[in-house]
Amino acid sequence: MGKFTILNAGKQRKNTTVKALIYGDSGAGKSFLAATAPKPLILLTEMNGQVSISHSNPGADIIHITSANMLAQVLRDIEENPKEYESYQTIVIDSLTETQRLIKDRILSRKPSGAGFQIQDWGKMAEDMRAMVRRIRSLPKHVVCICLMEAETEESSGIRHIRPAFDGKKTGAEIAQYFNFVGFLYPQEVENTEGDPKSSGKIIRHLMLEGPARVMSKTCSPLTGVITSPNISDLIKQITK
Repeated sequence: MGKFTILNAGKQRKNTTVKALIYGDSGAGKSFLAATAPKPLILLTEMNGQVSISHSNPGADIIHITSANMLAQVLRDIEENPKEYESYQTIVIDSLTETQRLIKDRILSRKPSGAGFQIQDWGKMAEDMRAMVRRIRSLPKHVVCICLMEAETEESSGIRHIRPAFDGKKTGAEIAQYFNFVGFLYPQEVENTEGDPKSSGKIIRHLMLEGPARVMSKTCSPLTGVITSPNISDLIKQITK
């Protein structure tokens, strides 16, 4: 045993980096929520998210990502030059759905003009996506990734399944395993309560970490259930305290 470093799990918890995947419909507030992470550097592939980020955290720094190769270069720079990024505690990827599209574009750009996606190209895209997510997950910082949601209704039962939106039915489940927790973010309008007109029409956001089997989610102790008005910094504190 003298050849190996043995760490006490409880004592190491405060040094643990948290990896989170947040998904939801367009306009659910994913970018706004992700920007509440502690001292974030946001790698932004979805330009529409910048407005929400500026309202959520005006002090957040952003790098606009325009290609899969550029994202890989930024991740490599974070790995190889840690001192240049030591002021950031969290790396935010906004979004993984668009990241997969960038990977698909890269594969198409290497094919002859007019050539479509072949069976082997789908396998290559899945392989490249897994490699990218593993690289993101391995960063020595907190990581928050967001993506869109997709819904599928079973014809036989009418049950509506909700999961992260990726090409490939198995991709969402495979990607989810790389994260400490996976949350489904959804807004809900508050009904008029006790005759207070100000409460009517107000939108409250909820993050589902534990719910019905039809909704993909994954909890991380001590987080559980559905969190109302979530804040990523608070969630990370709860996990690492």
